[in-house]
Amino acid sequence: MNDRPPVAVRTLLSTAVMLAAAALLATLMLAALGMVVLAAEPAPSIVPPIDPRSDGQGPGLVGSPLGVALGVIFLGVVVAAVTALVLRLTGER
Repeated sequence: MNDRPPVAVRTLLSTAVMLAAAALLATLMLAALGMVVLAAEPAPSIVPPIDPRSDGQGPGLVGSPLGVALGVIFLGVVVAAVTALVLRLTGER
């Protein structure tokens, strides 16, 4: 005979576990945000007159646009390869 609990009981238990995990995650995130706020310094800081984000290519360019584009293309190729590998390993269902 089948000793597994009914689908409704399994669904209820899995929902309860997911809600508990979400509540724990939310609590930890709020605690982390509170620590950041408590670590803030009330005194104003002096801002340097230069923009540290620019690498000297111009006032409107921040970072390296070509490097970012190549990174996105590389990431897309990696994701496509991993997806193809997973589909090949799991077979047809």
